[in-house]
Amino acid sequence: MKRYILFCFTVLLFNHYVSAGFSASGASGDPFQYTSGLSGTGIEKIYIFNGLTGSTILYTTSSSDIVTFYTYTTSLSDKQPVSLSDISTSSSGNQTIYTISNIQDGKGYVAETNGSTSAVVGVLDYNLHKPVLNSISVTESDDKCIFVRLQIDKSDELLFYTPAGRALSLDRLYDLQYQTLDSSTKDFTETTNKFESILIGTEQTVDAPLADTKFILSGDQIAKHFGIETEIESAEYTAVAVKGFIEAEQISTTDNSQDSTDLGGSAPAQIQFTGYANEPVALYYTWFIYNSKNPDDLVARYMDKSFTYTFNNSGDYTIILEVANRSSSCPDTTSIQFSISESALDAPNYLAVGGDKEFKVYYKSLVKFKCSIFNRWGNKIYEWTDPAKGWDGKYKGSYVSTGVYFYIITAEGSDGRKYKLDGDINVLRSKQSSEQL
Repeated sequence: MKRYILFCFTVLLFNHYVSAGFSASGASGDPFQYTSGLSGTGIEKIYIFNGLTGSTILYTTSSSDIVTFYTYTTSLSDKQPVSLSDISTSSSGNQTIYTISNIQDGKGYVAETNGSTSAVVGVLDYNLHKPVLNSISVTESDDKCIFVRLQIDKSDELLFYTPAGRALSLDRLYDLQYQTLDSSTKDFTETTNKFESILIGTEQTVDAPLADTKFILSGDQIAKHFGIETEIESAEYTAVAVKGFIEAEQISTTDNSQDSTDLGGSAPAQIQFTGYANEPVALYYTWFIYNSKNPDDLVARYMDKSFTYTFNNSGDYTIILEVANRSSSCPDTTSIQFSISESALDAPNYLAVGGDKEFKVYYKSLVKFKCSIFNRWGNKIYEWTDPAKGWDGKYKGSYVSTGVYFYIITAEGSDGRKYKLDGDINVLRSKQSSEQL
């Protein structure tokens, strides 16, 4: 039984401990509790009310404590006792709740418990300290293609004094937003750049917008808490910054060894390039093609939004798109890289005629090709110039007889390598073609 009583007593003490201290009640909504930067100042928090009429602060402590309340203006050296007529009490279990009314703006409230300072809070009436937002304007400098600078004319200093007499400047936080375009895709969809609860001085640097826009400043965080934000907006800013985006589509490649969907591969490779940008701010498109084999030599240059180019030479290619605005300034570049492989050529030494079988070469990056088939008497019976095609073993519509035939291949690779291959082909009869015969 004694253990149970001791346990209950401990719980009561614990509840008393965690609930002791100041709280507040606002007549027009819960007060904003400012705590930023108060560590080490002697102030627990500053209660900011949306009007003080009818608002109160409360202090909860043990019923056995002797509590005296004071206010100060600039430091504890000017503290004055709170009028007893402004203090009412109520009890809850072993706790006493002190309610202080007629609270005053700019005052620090001090609770002295059993002769020692136990807690200090501040009180402000937000209606007396609203920020004055006069104007927001845009200035440009040499880096206008990347950033713009916002000049902000406002009056918003908010001071409060610590018990030691040090003036604290309370931070006002604002929201800033403006419209721009998302340059991560070719669609350049409209998006909002929004910066929430940021500390703003008289100048703020932001990324240059990609579309004409207005800059909107609203706040502060206290007004936002009460739902009474004010805002100002700039005159419409004419955008100058541009961004480009490249879309590349491979139209054709003749490499019969290439299964990858990656750009490039075997020559000749035909690729279509399309440029996108934040129009109408962006107006001019210029393309540059470079091969790493000769990085200082321009392979080709185009001045259209879209073009198609056939890569006949091997190498590592860089495609650069440069876009510029309506005054041909603020150029922006973006690029892609891919490789055109070196050439290769090989031929099989047999063909089983019939069905869908063909005598086809293995090749990569050939820009010229010709293959001729001869019989044992030196008569040409077939010839083709597309390395992607082949010989099905027919002559004048019928399968040739089994035996030895000969091929001669001349070709040139995208890397400049010239090929001349010759050899024999053993023509065999497949089961399917035998049945047809």
